[in-house]
Amino acid sequence: MSRPTRKDAVHNRAALLKAAREVLSEHGLDAPLELIAERAGVGRGTLYRHFADRTELALAVLIDGVDDLDARTRARGDDPQVFFWFVEELADLVMRNAGWSDVLRNVRSPDALTPLRQRLMEAGAGPLARAQAAGLVRKDLGPMDVRLIATLLGSGFQGADEAERRAVSARTRLIVLYGLRSR
Repeated sequence: MSRPTRKDAVHNRAALLKAAREVLSEHGLDAPLELIAERAGVGRGTLYRHFADRTELALAVLIDGVDDLDARTRARGDDPQVFFWFVEELADLVMRNAGWSDVLRNVRSPDALTPLRQRLMEAGAGPLARAQAAGLVRKDLGPMDVRLIATLLGSGFQGADEAERRAVSARTRLIVLYGLRSR
């Protein structure tokens, strides 16, 4: 029988995720883990009790970002146009976390990516289905394609500075959004 999670553990995990999101955004994937723990107001041991290594922490930050996107998408209601908003917001999420490709390349076990992949598909499935039912989006797309869309939106960021990432993101969004529309 498992024990309920302590309130301080829940608080510490949330603080670590928030701090990691900020620090990784400011300093990149190689940011000192001590800085993340310090900003979260916890010790390094607490960080390692929640996340075994840098890659696990970064994946948790990405999943947390998808969870947030999912909640914001649901809050927008059942309008079929929400799918296009979802793709735009996904593009912003990917651009803000340009280290996704580094994280994904550093994962030792492909199974470690399953929760992220699953969350992407779950978050996009409803908006995609509503857009398809309204005839706005191609019928041959499925939830697995949301993963592909995220990959496409994140391509071309390797070694790019902020201005170049914004330009690449804007162009990729146009191409992806055009390709999604029904004909």
